[in-house]
Order: sequence, then structure tokens, then C-alpha cells
Amino acid sequence: MGTTRMDRRLFLKAAGATAAGAVTASQAGCLRYFKKGRTASDDRREVPTTCELCPNKCSAIAVVEGGLVKKLNPNPENPKSRDMLCARGNAAIKQVYDPDRLKQPMIRVGARGEGKWKPVSWDEAFDFAAKKLAEAKSKYGPESTLWSSTEGFQEVFFKNLGLAFGSPNLVRHPTLCLASVNLAYSATFGTVPSFDLLNSKFVIMSGANRFESIITPDTMDLIGGVMERKAKLVYLDPRFTVTAAKADEWYPIKPGTDLAFILAMIHVIIKENRHSKDFVAAYTTGFDQLVEHVKPYTPEWAEQETEIPAKDIIRIAREFSDAAPRALYYAGRRSSWYQNDFQMRRAQAILNAIVGNWDQPGGMVPNAKLPKGEFLFMPWDEPKAPRVDEIEKHFPLAAKGDGVYLKLRENVLSGKPYPIKAWMVYKQDPLNAMPDQAKTMKMIEQMDFIGVIDVQMSDMAWYADVVFPESAYLERTDPVEVMPGIWPAVVYRQQVVKPIHDTKPNLDIVQGLAKRLGLSDYFDYTIEQWVEAEFKELPIPMAAEHMKKHGVWAASGQPSYGKTLTPDHRFVTKTGKIELFSERLQEAGHDPLPVYAAPVQPPGDRFRLILGRVGYFTHANQSNNVWLNEFMKENDLWINPKPAERLGIKTGSTLTVTSSVGSVKLKARVTEEIRPDCVFMLHGFGKKSKMQSLVYQVGASDAVILETAWDKVSGNAAFHETFVKVANA
Repeated sequence: MGTTRMDRRLFLKAAGATAAGAVTASQAGCLRYFKKGRTASDDRREVPTTCELCPNKCSAIAVVEGGLVKKLNPNPENPKSRDMLCARGNAAIKQVYDPDRLKQPMIRVGARGEGKWKPVSWDEAFDFAAKKLAEAKSKYGPESTLWSSTEGFQEVFFKNLGLAFGSPNLVRHPTLCLASVNLAYSATFGTVPSFDLLNSKFVIMSGANRFESIITPDTMDLIGGVMERKAKLVYLDPRFTVTAAKADEWYPIKPGTDLAFILAMIHVIIKENRHSKDFVAAYTTGFDQLVEHVKPYTPEWAEQETEIPAKDIIRIAREFSDAAPRALYYAGRRSSWYQNDFQMRRAQAILNAIVGNWDQPGGMVPNAKLPKGEFLFMPWDEPKAPRVDEIEKHFPLAAKGDGVYLKLRENVLSGKPYPIKAWMVYKQDPLNAMPDQAKTMKMIEQMDFIGVIDVQMSDMAWYADVVFPESAYLERTDPVEVMPGIWPAVVYRQQVVKPIHDTKPNLDIVQGLAKRLGLSDYFDYTIEQWVEAEFKELPIPMAAEHMKKHGVWAASGQPSYGKTLTPDHRFVTKTGKIELFSERLQEAGHDPLPVYAAPVQPPGDRFRLILGRVGYFTHANQSNNVWLNEFMKENDLWINPKPAERLGIKTGSTLTVTSSVGSVKLKARVTEEIRPDCVFMLHGFGKKSKMQSLVYQVGASDAVILETAWDKVSGNAAFHETFVKVANA
């Protein structure tokens, strides 16, 4: 397949229409709520807060009338959110007033997944969970408990409870998302930088569908840089996404070959002496090894691997180096694609480094960070047992505090090195977040106890023994959060309205459990005391008053560049320099420079399944939010017309999609917007929970058919390694 060039379209107009639609939905929803008998009085107030509908943490201003949240507006004081609030942010109102949300503690009384629940008091729920956790500790040790969580301002309290209980087995979301990109850039630069898209002149993206998978400020800055200032965007993706439609050039690259494309670019830049010689000499190590390493990776070779013409690879490499240092190969966020993801991201980092775009306007910029205080609580003894995922043995470079999810599941299922019998989960849905749902179900079956803390009855909560309803973010006050980046800020989430159901903030839930587990001394504080301690270190007068009034504090002035470009600066790497060649990787048994291996291709009767995101859902969340569900009520399977014709498939046909681990049914979308050897389905549908009423058994869950595979260095899940058969049902 050759190059496909797409003309720019008026993206801002389309984006504005989408935002307007979201606001209209918000207003209509509030009107519907008021019409049910609740009327607004004259006591209108505005409360600054921080959105929780995705990881971006945008600042918002809640408009409250008659004790009800009527509207959410963007807060212009946060430079990261660029005075914008997306459809998800607007729909946070519906999270509060959703009839499907969890409203009180419940204990399961039927079989797991049967849906039989008994509403109980908080005391009864706490007593029940504490008894089960104590039984597991007594019989198998504290290490027999698993504590799963995902990003959130109150996640710290949940993690601390697991550690205070004595378990080393805390596992978080990164190895289902961004672990490989974080580790690759850290191994090269000693840190994970931000990308100055607003000031870049040339941007290359591999599958980072930033116009649909929204990251602030990157999405808005890409609009500002590419769409308004006419910077060039080259986009590689097997699927024609919204980002592809806005790019100057779109290449439907053969899946899994991005590393070949990058290595060939490095080859051209070095061969033609286009690298930044002064920067490489002053700040990097391993360039001589890199020169020899990339000699075989010619553009002609890469053309055979990627199906991108050699002449285009050469031209792009030249244009990229000419635009440097205002040129970026953008890292992306969700890097859980293939088993070579770490090395592909490493190659990106190396390419960026040799053109000298480090700590420069329009390049990669080390994150600035603002200070905040800490509440000093009573410390606990460190857990004595090793981690069940054996991370230090199998993934010695991975983040110990996050764990490695898929390897952990394999070990739990085998019962080695020791059994896991109790599972506590906060704000996470492993049944949809992990591939091979049948394996996760087997893991659930092995548990003597499962407790879930969540706002909604997720699929994981549906299979729990006890469910603790957390208050929605608009109903609670959370810790202060520092937002590092090119435009750093400190944000605060304060209670906007009182809880409308019998729910509690996570800290209260943790304290209720801690009391019954004999751990109260470690959690002897209030959220107000915690927050006040954090306010004290903010470098602004009357910090507490400022944060409560504004909800955000940002450093004034323009971004700072070049602070690390001094003779005495030492990067946080083994050599103190940017490591093109990595001795640390070599010592850990990995390739010190990225080595390409051609990906296995699907047999003739199968397709590679690829995943992606849209701007109105976060992972498997929000598809049951009634306002967001209006944008997409059901997922479908994208399939190219050529194989569709061969298989007798038409748009709207019900298909059976089968892998080695499972089978699902969903409707077909026949489209030219995907390669003939791939199919695509959106995440977040086909739920098992009947309390996800809009998406219960609607569409299909990709977790059912995704096979287990992971990146060799980081342990990050490899979600694009599954081959499927497709047929009319």
C-alpha cells in the first residue's frame, strides 16, 4: 500500500460543533431532572473543582442552583486544560444523577454474577469485609491479598491500606496502558518529558490518535500548532482516524512495523550527516554504537517491512531533521500494542535525541513541577513477602510500585509463588481492562473474597462479594494534585454538592475498614487536615483561601526551556547523559539499542485485531453515561470492503468474531478506513453488569477475544497481537 495524503479540513469548526452538542445535552439533562419535581431557587453559586472523568484533571467551575449541579464550565485559570471542557467533562453531571449508579453498600447473596444483592448498612459492609480479609491473613498471610487500583486523587489512601495491612501486592493500571513508553523514555533521558506541540513545526505520530483520544494540553496544542500555525503532521496508523483526516500525510502502515520506519529515519539522518553534532557530542553517549547499529536499516529495507515507500521515508527524515529542534516524534500515551513496544518507544526517544530537540521550544521538554506539602502520618512496617508477580526476577526495570498485571494474573492462577485468596479493587474493572476475560474469570473464581469500591456497578463489582459505593467527585473533597508539565499547575477538587445517596469518599471507606483491621492509627486524620498540610507548601500567600476560591494555581509567565542544557547538568541515567546505547538495558539482558524483528502476520483466513479510543469515553468507562451514550450506543467491527466482499459481509450484518480464547457477536461496519488485513472494535461495550443498563449485553467486549501477550522489557500488555476469524453469524 502506498502513501495516502489527506487534505486538511476545518477541524476547529467540527470540534466546536461537538462541544456545543455536549453542552446542549447537559442543559437538556438538567431540565429533565428539574421537571421531575426539583426546582432551582435563587441561591446560585459557582464552585471551582477538578474533573475526574478521565486522567487529564481539567479544571472546571460547577454552577449550582437549588442544591443541584446545573452546569459545568471550563476554568480558564488552568493552563493545561486551555479553558476547555470536553464532552466527558460536561457529562460528569450525569454521573451524580445517574439512576444506575451505586447508592448504598451491598453484599452478594446469590452466586457470583447472578445479580442477587442485599442492601446493608456501612457497619455491616465494613464488618463483613474486614472479617474476610482477616481470615485470609490468618490462613495465608497478608501477602495473600491483592490490591488493584487506578489513577485518582484518593488512590493514595487505598494503596496505603494495602501496605499497612502487610501486602506487597499492589497492582495499578500502567502495564495495561503506558508502562512501555514511560520506561523507554526514562531509560534514555532519565525522565518522561512533555511534548511542546504548540510550538513544533513538524510532528510525527504512530497511532497516537490525539484528536479522538484526548490528552490535555496536547490535543488542543496540536490543533493550535498543526491546524492554525500550519505545522506539518505525518501520521502512521492502520486505521483512518480523525487524526489521520487532519494530517498532511497518512500512511496505513503495516501493523507492528513502526520500529522499522523509525530505524530507517535514523539511518538517513546519520548517513546524510543531518544529526545535531554539537548536541550529540555534549549531551549523549553511545552515538558511535548507534551509527554502526542502524547501517542495515535502510529505507529500502524499511519499505518492504512497513509498506511505506523508501522515497517517502527519506523525504520525511530530511524534513524532520530540517525542522529540528522544533520537530517531534510524539510518544503517545497508551503504548500497549505489541511485544516490541518498549524498543519502538526507545527508538522514538533516540531519534528525538539525535536531532537535538531536547529541552527546546517545539521539542521535548523536561517537566516542571510545583511544590506541595505532605501530611505526616504514622509509618507502617514494610511488607515482608516478595511480590506475587516476581517483578524483580522477570521485569527488573519495571516500576515496582505499579506491578505487572498480566504476569501477576498468570502467577495467581498457578498459585505460585504463593496463593492469592482475597482481592480488593478501587475504581478499576479488571474484567474489561485485561485481555482474555475467561482467564480473569478463573482468577475471580479462585478468590475467597472480593471487595470493590466504585461509583458504578462495573463488571468487576458485579462479581464481588461486597460493594462499597464511593461518592462521585462532585460530592467530595480530595487531596491536592500537582500537575507537572511544560505549563505546571496545582489543582484542587472540593465538594460541590452533598452526596444524594448513602455513599462515602474513599478515605472514609478506608478508615472504616482500617478501624476493624486494627490499623486506625495509620489513618488518624481527616481529609481537611490532609489538604491543609498540602496547602502549606504552596508558594503563594493565603494558599488555602486561594485554592478554595480558584481551584487551581499555576506558575505565571511562559514555559522555561534549556535548564538542563548546561555543562554541569547530570541526567538521571547511569552515565549522567542521554543514553542512546544503554548499558543498563544490556546488564538486564535486553538489547542496548533497538533491534527490529518482523512481526508475525495473520494467516490468510484471519485478521489482526486493533483497538482505539474515541473522545467521549474513557477506556471502559462512561459508555453507560446516558449523555455520552448518545454519541455511540453500540460498538461495531470495522472491516475493509475487499475481505468483506469475499466473506459476504455487509454493513449492519451480525458477525461472529473468534480468537483462540473466545468469541463475540457484533455488527459490521464495512469501510475503506482500515487496512484489509486488520479489523477494529471500540473498547467499553458488551458489559456483564445489569446495572450498566445501556450497554448490558450491547455490542461486544474486546476483552473476551484478546489473547494474553506482553512487552518483553516493561511487561506492558500487548493488545494488538491477537488474530481473529470473522464470519457472518
